[in-house]
Amino acid sequence: WLTRMSRIIVTGASGFIGQNICIKYKNAIKVDFDKKFLGKHEEKIIDPFYFLENFNTIVKKGDIIVHNGACSSTKVTDPFYVNKVNFEYSMNLLKKCIQFQARLIYASSASVYGDGPFSEDSFKKPKNLYALSKSMFDDYAMQFLDHVPQVVGLRYFNVYGPHEHKKKDMASVVMKFFIQNKINNRIKIFNNSENYRRDFVHVKDILKIINFFVENKEVNGIYNCGTGEDRSFRDIAEIFKQRYNSEIEYIEMPHELVGKYQKYTKSDNNKLSSIFSSSRIELSEGVNDYISFLEKNGCIY
Repeated sequence: WLTRMSRIIVTGASGFIGQNICIKYKNAIKVDFDKKFLGKHEEKIIDPFYFLENFNTIVKKGDIIVHNGACSSTKVTDPFYVNKVNFEYSMNLLKKCIQFQARLIYASSASVYGDGPFSEDSFKKPKNLYALSKSMFDDYAMQFLDHVPQVVGLRYFNVYGPHEHKKKDMASVVMKFFIQNKINNRIKIFNNSENYRRDFVHVKDILKIINFFVENKEVNGIYNCGTGEDRSFRDIAEIFKQRYNSEIEYIEMPHELVGKYQKYTKSDNNKLSSIFSSSRIELSEGVNDYISFLEKNGCIY
C-alpha cells in the first residue's frame, strides 16, 4: 500500500539495477543522463543535476528515492571524478531528502569490505576509489538517521541478471562468459579462479530486498544484500560447460587488477534476516535463468 501512496524516484534509471527497479515499479520517475538506454519512446528522463536543482518542485514529502546512479567502475583512477559523482552527489541528495522529508534507499557495495570479514559492523578496507567512495557515503549517511524519514544503504554483493548491457567491462562474469561462449564455445577465466570465490546474487533477489524497505519505512540502516554463499568463478564456467559443452581456458590476471581484486566475498545475512525472511535463488538456477534471457534477447537489453 505504501507504493500506491508514495512515488518511487529512481536515479541511475538506465543502469543495470536501476532498469530492473523501473520495470518493477512501472510508474517510477526516472533520473538519468542516458535516455538512449531507456528506449526512444521513453517518457521524459530527468537529468540528475536538474533533479537536484529542482528537487522542491519534483519531490513530494514521503516520496521514495531509490538512488543507484554512480560511477560503478572499480578501475577508475581519477579521485576528483569519483568523489564528485559518487560522494558529493549522494551527499547533496541526502541533504535535499532531509530538507524536504523524502525517503532515501541507496546503493552501497560489498566492495567496502575489501577481503572481509563481511558483516555490517566489520572494519571497512576498500581496495579502490569506487569502494572508498561508497564507504565514505555510508559513514556520512548514517549520521542523519534521526533527520530523515528513512535512509537505508544496501551493500550489494556480486549482482547478475538481465539488463546489465550498459556496464560493459563491469558486467557480471555470466554475461562475459555468454559472449565468449557465443564467439568460439570457449570460456576464459583467470588462473586460480577456483580459489576466487564470490557471493553471486540474482537481481530478482535484490528487487525483493528493495521492495521490503519500500514497504517498511520505519526501517533504517545499512544492510548486506547477498546470498550468504560463496561460489567460485570456476563454478559458473562449469555451468556453461554443462549447458553448452564449452571449453575452459585459464589466462593471466590483467596487471591493473593485481592487488585491487577482491578474492573472496560472502555476505553475512544475519542483520537482514532478523527483519526480512526470504530465500535466495541458487546459483545454477539463477545463471541458467539469466542465460535463457540472453539467448532470447541478446546482450543489448
